[in-house]
Amino acid sequence: MYALTKLITAMILPPFSILLLWLFALWLNRINYKKTSRFCTALGILLLYVFSIPYTAQKLQDSLVHEDNLTLDDYKNAQAIVILGGGLRDSKELYATLAVPQIPLERLRYAAYLYKQTHLPILISGSSPNGNSEAKIMAKELRDFFDVPTKWLEEQAQTTEQNAYFTAQMLLPDDVRRIILVTNQWHMQRAKTLFKKQGFDVLPASVGGGVTPDYYGLNLMHFIPQAGAMPANMQALKEWIGYWKVR
Repeated sequence: MYALTKLITAMILPPFSILLLWLFALWLNRINYKKTSRFCTALGILLLYVFSIPYTAQKLQDSLVHEDNLTLDDYKNAQAIVILGGGLRDSKELYATLAVPQIPLERLRYAAYLYKQTHLPILISGSSPNGNSEAKIMAKELRDFFDVPTKWLEEQAQTTEQNAYFTAQMLLPDDVRRIILVTNQWHMQRAKTLFKKQGFDVLPASVGGGVTPDYYGLNLMHFIPQAGAMPANMQALKEWIGYWKVR
């Protein structure tokens, strides 16, 4: 099911969906639906342009951000800190053969700060499709690099929905309901909704820069197709699809 979900998501998102659209256009041309074929071809070009420019990435990313506007005093009223995993990478560094990549490492950094301000117990949630425990490796790096302990390891979840479900199985029996949820700002709304469905009172602790300030302005490069813009657009689109599914 996990692999099937990944495949369906890839087919929905560009560039896979655009390739399918162009193949459809070729088929239409072959059966002499020339006008429809040209329309589909032009639509594919337009979509490719829209989803390869930084302007679209900025707007999509901003649309996912809800400012937390919470203070340390608010967070001190929670019962636990929950950190969501975000993948692992192979490591040639001397300290381990597997390491935490950029996205979850930023989550660990923020969680370490919150722990040192609140002294709340930490749960880390995450597994990987090949059986490695994201939670265990994140806990090791949290201890080794930030000198912060982890109380609970949830080592089964491969999706955000499973993060919420398995975390509930561990915390709710002990009446731990009010949690600080640490994840990236583009992921927070979906994650928060799923954890609330499990019965948690969620205090979001979003990692990121917030909504792009108006004073940053726009320039020509916002509208020039760039390779780096495509992953940012796909990440945001994927989150919106997941959020709509959850809602």
